[in-house]
Amino acid sequence: MRLLAALFALASLTLAQGGIDFSGSYTSQELQLEIRRGGLGILVGALAIQGQRFPVKAIAEGEQLKGSFEASGKMFLFTATLDGAQLRLISEGREYVLVRAGGASVPTDPSPAPMASRPGPTYRHASGFTVQPPADWSAADKDQGVLLRPAGAAPEEVYFALIQDGYSPQEEISSVRQLSEAFLKNANSVRRSGDRQAIPGGSAYHWEVINPQTRQLVALSIFVIPNGNRAHLLIAAGPAEKSIRYQPPPPGVLSNVTRPWDQKLRGKVVRQFWASQGMSSDKKHYLNVDGSYAYWSNSMVSVDVPGASAGSIGKDNQRGRWSIVERTGAPYLQVTYNNGETKLFAITQDSTNWYLNGEKAFAVEP
Repeated sequence: MRLLAALFALASLTLAQGGIDFSGSYTSQELQLEIRRGGLGILVGALAIQGQRFPVKAIAEGEQLKGSFEASGKMFLFTATLDGAQLRLISEGREYVLVRAGGASVPTDPSPAPMASRPGPTYRHASGFTVQPPADWSAADKDQGVLLRPAGAAPEEVYFALIQDGYSPQEEISSVRQLSEAFLKNANSVRRSGDRQAIPGGSAYHWEVINPQTRQLVALSIFVIPNGNRAHLLIAAGPAEKSIRYQPPPPGVLSNVTRPWDQKLRGKVVRQFWASQGMSSDKKHYLNVDGSYAYWSNSMVSVDVPGASAGSIGKDNQRGRWSIVERTGAPYLQVTYNNGETKLFAITQDSTNWYLNGEKAFAVEP
């Protein structure tokens, strides 16, 4: 997924921030460095050498700045540390001492302010989708989505909303696996390792690790809500106590719309069978008491005409988790398959029968 680069940046940001803001202008007799915060915690700017300016990208890892600049088609790496107003920069084995403009010491991050619950104005991304953050949050366009920040938040506390086209469950699984490896690579202590959790209409992933630089418990959460070949995503990174998590309702907490169907179907097999003119189909949805799901189907087509006959049999089986959910006041059977795909089956009824996705269905004992 094209989203993967943004996810990697968020993972690096969450583990890397150590409370030092390197933003500013620095000068020496040989070099001039200007650096500022870009999106997703990446620092960007320029390094000037003998009147020539070269683009810079860097991240802050604890008390150290690590970055690179490009000159004459080559990439040069550097590291830097702050000592009061002096920036000690090392590149290609040589040390340079630059002085911060104004002689300012390293600023400290403000204490996070409480999040506001009152919604603010709707913010529209350049691609057309909209979000409505709390009133005292900031919102800014990024290439793929909207970067959201609470008022007074620490640099490592960020939220990112976006819509991803060209989505598929297989890409989701692959991208999250790669992200998990990157996020956990430098962690010494892992509390949660990004296991997938089914949520109404989609998936949630949550990581918690100890930041080796600050010893702070930090978290990364990703929420994915598919809609055809498009996915709506919310990514949150920051201190674990501020992280967003999904907690499913306790068993039995259902609405007036979903409760009757949950009681009718839990522990049953939903069977759909029909036969007509040489064709037959038998589908069985196993809705186990513990929420696990299994599907079995068998179909047969036979042709028998004078001088010729033929037949074919097809079979299918799948597994996952099931629940009864409400959408726009109507009940649906929601199935999240083990491959990550989520599907909704409409539940309807008339005066004599009930239907699953428009086909007559029966709830029978397994």
